[in-house]
Amino acid sequence: MKVRTEVDSEDIPVLGHRGFRGSLENTMPAFRRALRYANGIEFDVRTTKDGKLVAHHDGTFKSEEGAFRVNEVSLPMLRKLHPLGPLVPEVSEVLSLDAALLNADVKEREVVEPLVNIIERRKAIERTIFSADEPETVTTLLRECPDCRVGLSIVDYRSMAWLFKTGGLYSVHVPIDVVSYIGYRPFITLLRVLRRRKLRVYLWNYRMDELLWVPRLIHLVDAVISDDPARLRKVFRCSSKVPLW
Repeated sequence: MKVRTEVDSEDIPVLGHRGFRGSLENTMPAFRRALRYANGIEFDVRTTKDGKLVAHHDGTFKSEEGAFRVNEVSLPMLRKLHPLGPLVPEVSEVLSLDAALLNADVKEREVVEPLVNIIERRKAIERTIFSADEPETVTTLLRECPDCRVGLSIVDYRSMAWLFKTGGLYSVHVPIDVVSYIGYRPFITLLRVLRRRKLRVYLWNYRMDELLWVPRLIHLVDAVISDDPARLRKVFRCSSKVPLW
């Protein structure tokens, strides 16, 4: 894969990370706001006790009544107990959005089959990338839908060990935070190796300053999953070309 030496930032797809990360993340207001600035959205998928697929990152949530597991309460109870109440959307609602790209981050193996089914019914397969950070979930996705675009999210060294042992991956979702563990130059080398292996690189962020790091790395990635697409687009607009540091 040829490495770009000059990058027009408008050529790089931007997805809103949980829409916008923050108090309203993984809600329809966050997704709609993100789509004012981004090409698409990234959202997390879990299942409730009654089998409803919802956009929710953590496996648990807290309310005045106590702590609850998402998969141990029904959707009506989830919306009654959850601090965000009815703002917690079903995946079917998310799929109704006019997004060019969707990244469904699968948090439980149990959601793979029903998630693929609903996305197929909605004729959204061609605009959806499935990802997971558990190797077993990635394997299940590849087996359930061989024609789907499936990516692995790197979250620890185990992810890296497993990455090069499997075939069929479409993308690798790499956190900027890896820079703080291995250093800048080794991180650049890693991104180049991934792209030489014909893997798409989706850059995301956990605790780093994406406005500082994305411009440094954008020439080596295929998409950015942004915590704040509005601010990132402003950075892009500062120059017609993004300088490569």
